Amino acid sequence: MTYHYNDNKACYFPPLLSNGEISFAPDAEGMLGYTMAEYKERGMHAFDGIVVRVARRSAPCRDLQARLFPFGSFTFHQGSPLADWSQTLRVEKGVFESDCRYADGAVIHSEGFIHPYRNLYALQKSFMNLSGETTMSYRIDLSGYNPAISRYMTVLYVKEVDGICAIGFRMYGIDVFTGEIRIFLDKPFTVTPHPTGATLTFQATEGESLTFYYLVEDDWHGTNFSATLDILRSEVDTLGFAGLKEGCEAHFSNFYALGYVKSADKDLNRIYQTSLYSVKCNTTPYSIAVGFNNGSWDGRYFSFDEYTSYLGLLGANRHELAKRVPTYRLTQCLPTAIQRASDCHRNAETEDMARFHWETGEIDRTELAPPGNWLDHIFHMPLVGIGAFNYFEYTQDRGFLAECYPMIRACAKFITKHMVYRDEERLYIGKCTDLERLGSSVENPFMTSCGAIKLLRCTAKAADILGIDTEYAKTCETVADGLFASLPTEGDMYVPFLGCKQKSIAVYAGKFPFDLLPDDDSKQLAAWEDFEINGGPYGNMYPTGSGISPWYACWKAEAYARAKLPEKAYASLRQAYPSAGVFGEMFEINEAHVRMRPWFATAAGIFLSAVNDMLLQIEDDTVHILPGFPHTLDVAFKLAGKGGLIVEAEVQEGRLRRILLTKDGTDVTGNYKVIF
Repeated sequence: MTYHYNDNKACYFPPLLSNGEISFAPDAEGMLGYTMAEYKERGMHAFDGIVVRVARRSAPCRDLQARLFPFGSFTFHQGSPLADWSQTLRVEKGVFESDCRYADGAVIHSEGFIHPYRNLYALQKSFMNLSGETTMSYRIDLSGYNPAISRYMTVLYVKEVDGICAIGFRMYGIDVFTGEIRIFLDKPFTVTPHPTGATLTFQATEGESLTFYYLVEDDWHGTNFSATLDILRSEVDTLGFAGLKEGCEAHFSNFYALGYVKSADKDLNRIYQTSLYSVKCNTTPYSIAVGFNNGSWDGRYFSFDEYTSYLGLLGANRHELAKRVPTYRLTQCLPTAIQRASDCHRNAETEDMARFHWETGEIDRTELAPPGNWLDHIFHMPLVGIGAFNYFEYTQDRGFLAECYPMIRACAKFITKHMVYRDEERLYIGKCTDLERLGSSVENPFMTSCGAIKLLRCTAKAADILGIDTEYAKTCETVADGLFASLPTEGDMYVPFLGCKQKSIAVYAGKFPFDLLPDDDSKQLAAWEDFEINGGPYGNMYPTGSGISPWYACWKAEAYARAKLPEKAYASLRQAYPSAGVFGEMFEINEAHVRMRPWFATAAGIFLSAVNDMLLQIEDDTVHILPGFPHTLDVAFKLAGKGGLIVEAEVQEGRLRRILLTKDGTDVTGNYKVIF
């Protein structure tokens, strides 16, 4: 995917690089010489040109709100202005390339990547059309780009040691930690220190190639950063740029070999492939951030947003990455969620409930969201429990289900104890914020109620599978049935809540994300039709923009797919295409007058899960091929489904040409009914 300077310039934002530990988006020169403020002046809300590292955050306070610390920005100086350029992102290799032409006629080809297993950025430049030996330089600044965060950072030293520019730092945040950045080239250079970093100057000649290396480590959690960096430098010396690049490309090749979607719709293919890359890049060792950068809520975690990407990874057969989500909620968040839901007596009755924060950090200690009506959401908690149960549905990992059951039950117990009200014989969910655009504290909201019902039924199913907790399972079923009978209805359709004056994407929640209502539920279908006719002004999460955001479009597509309505599903999916950026990346909103958050993982994740459900759905012993996708379009795929199945299929000219179902590597095609 190649972008040429000035082609669709308003939609350009640099390609994302990340290994889950460090992340940034390099510009055409492979550098970070831009700021969020500069992009805002161009009409785009994006993020800064800085290296960020997972879990390294300022303390939550009014002006910072647990901001990710910067670990340097760097610029390249050729000696002449940049005149023209093109940039290519090779998502299947995890590498970007660019060709830059300068005013003096010089041409520089660049290739760069973040290594998948090391805190290492390698950038190789090849020099052409140089008139002679030319002085060039790299400059790195660790601090100074933002006074608010710079107050909590100290540059300890800048020095040259054994051919390396070393910048020591200490950062005072949620944790206090010390570390070092090391920068070096694979040819001689000189170092000029300055208060916020250093400049590396070198001589370039015609036809040569030169590699810039950036390494970072710190002592968070007791790491010996100096020894770690010594080992990493040794690996660089041994492998060189070519060896390191080969390792990076092999890693991404293995990732893409796990599953694929290839269709006659080239836009779908491009966006799907980039969405896999985007979700991978935004997945940290903890969970999936909405954006692993300082422009997307500083890379904090939302259990609703991470769920869409999590489902996308499950269906795409990336189970190892997907498992991080329920593991994170179980190990890092559950203890705090239990403490939050407990009362002062702290007895067995209260300690089996959990209320998860709306925004969390890598190690959940406190609510990281600023004040707002979003703090009164509860629909994210059902998704924590449902997500853990989904992992069992896809993998049949009974042992992990047993580990997660206390968390699933704790989410359900909060609902049954705190949120379910009885009015004579009617059960309903008490006042809370549903989707925040609908306002605060509405009674019996449709989306939240659907989530509560689905969670309670998943809890009962999990208890049955594990052969435990029979009495509470019965309670869950009874309460779920009562809540189902009370879903808010006006006339012949479901509504976001009784008396709601707005239209809302929430009416699709009975199918996505909660897959609760029957395919032919007439009140559901009527609500969807009403949204299609009247929901235009409500097509974004925020009261801005004039179209429908890509994640809302995909939300509709997935709901229609689950209802086996392929034409509507495909039409909705295509509504997301115009929001894709120049590399196929999803924005939160991408319209002519409103452009927000490129490389937005939520939209990328829901694009994946929508396409997956359009192509494959498994219900017990029945496999549905293309339940939400037009049979007139050729398509081939390898996806994962429920029941531990991997399904490979190919449709050509309206006929199912190939189908293979495997489980644990064994062909089980004959054991299932296939519907096409």
